[in-house]
Amino acid sequence: MADGAAHTSCGLPYELSNFQGFYQCPNSTLVARPSSIQELKEVVAEFEHVKAVGVGHSWNREQFCAQTSPDSSVGLVTTEILPVLSFIENPMDSSEFLPEGPPESFPIQVDEENATVTVAAGVPQRMLLDYLSNYTQYGEPRGWVLPAFSWFIDQTIGGAVATATHGSSMTWGSLSSQLTQLKLVIANGTELTLTPESHPHLWKAAAVSIGRLGVITEVTLRIVPQKAVVKEVDTIDIGNFTAAMLEVEAAYNAAVAANDEEAIREALFAIDETQLFWFLPADSLWRVDYSYEDKEPENVIPNIDPTVNLVAPAVRAEDGPDGAVVFDQAPLEPLGPNLAMATGTDNWNRFYTIALRGYVIPGTYSARQAYLSQTEFTTASATFAPYDQYEVAIPISRAGSCLREVSETIYGPDALWEGFRTPALIRFISAEEFYLAPTNGEPHMYINLEDYISKSSGQNNSEFQTVISLFREKCGARLHWGKAGWPEHAACFDGAKEYPQSWCDYGCAVRELDPTGKFDPISSVWQWNATRDGKAVEDFGACCTPEGFSDACTCAHRTDCAGIA
Repeated sequence: MADGAAHTSCGLPYELSNFQGFYQCPNSTLVARPSSIQELKEVVAEFEHVKAVGVGHSWNREQFCAQTSPDSSVGLVTTEILPVLSFIENPMDSSEFLPEGPPESFPIQVDEENATVTVAAGVPQRMLLDYLSNYTQYGEPRGWVLPAFSWFIDQTIGGAVATATHGSSMTWGSLSSQLTQLKLVIANGTELTLTPESHPHLWKAAAVSIGRLGVITEVTLRIVPQKAVVKEVDTIDIGNFTAAMLEVEAAYNAAVAANDEEAIREALFAIDETQLFWFLPADSLWRVDYSYEDKEPENVIPNIDPTVNLVAPAVRAEDGPDGAVVFDQAPLEPLGPNLAMATGTDNWNRFYTIALRGYVIPGTYSARQAYLSQTEFTTASATFAPYDQYEVAIPISRAGSCLREVSETIYGPDALWEGFRTPALIRFISAEEFYLAPTNGEPHMYINLEDYISKSSGQNNSEFQTVISLFREKCGARLHWGKAGWPEHAACFDGAKEYPQSWCDYGCAVRELDPTGKFDPISSVWQWNATRDGKAVEDFGACCTPEGFSDACTCAHRTDCAGIA
């Protein structure tokens, strides 16, 4: 690649910004649109700083924008690999491949014998789910489905996995827990295949990688046959829900204290697959629960010890090739305000109650239709008004106490509920072994909250921001890696504090796969410090082994932003 002038000669400019056109990356960041894995490798090998992007569904600009570097910083689009782009533009049903099945180049490959599906990273989750549900012409006449999937399903499957995107399951966990294999292009431009067996340490880093280890090109996920699922709905208030969560919290904590795995499963089974819409202005929740023939407590995953590391071979790969097709960014006009969002709390509460009613109609459905996910109609409504989406993950060991304390403030004299227009979405995920999974260490309750007021009113939504602060400060809530709130609520993120059992293990994976910081974003999050025998270790890498962070060292806190929350 010659120089900056050559970049724009490759074609038209291309926007590189997030959902609804906000948080555009710095203008100096270029855009790579590879049409093949080979071209993707060439981009990675050529540029000093690289970040993968899918459809841009992220509010965390500091994470998805590559570290700036004059003429050598690039956002790499994963949706224009030719087989992926062809499928996105012309979706195909599996019946079109009868009788032999799809060709090897097709971006979705179903393995019915092993109950897995291998998918190119740029395929949107919705298109994968639809393809699986219609995969009825071969060994499984009912079709297939991911065991658990997310509410918003229009992001790429690679991006969904990288950020531990989730539904609500104490059995299957997030999409990352459903992985059996993934491929990523690492800093030297070569492709690395990882499984839990081949590289246990790197697997626990890469399955929730936040794009910091490389560019995911392919994932293999578990699938299950479609089945009849009964959806049941109950309308409750926050007092009822808090009481239920206090019971779960007490049962869980007692079981952990007794080291009783069966009792842990029983405690968590009470919220397995439970999902709730919380209409804050009305103090009303729709609780959605599911049942089916083989749903049993023994399927629930108890706590996972994230400190257990297995011996793994170090990765050493040859240098990759050179060259790519790259573009300048084009400006993308952000979505304009909807002034009606600034007022009318009661009216908006009624509006969304009606709009979401169809999601919670009780009955028996296929798994694909039973579990909550946005329809095409509500996805299109994202053009209705600009908003920021936040998500907090609260440990089950304090989830009930957290709800009691925070809800008392929400419905107290300050009327913090006035900062909300859409209902919050509450879900539950099992403990996960991945170093940066928000559920690392123990199961968590996720609460997804949206701020529809600030961008339309032009004013800070102080009620909303106070609620997020309460969850962070009172409940020890972690922030979702791809969503909003990091500059305001994690201005001096300290990984050793928030992920005390795994942060430095992840840092060792970064040192192994990306020693020069090629995949470093503009965020200041990615800092690792260590001490040995009470003294600071000058070279963090000296505390790394092929199994992760050395027991001879102690993962140390940040010291560069004292006094910043």
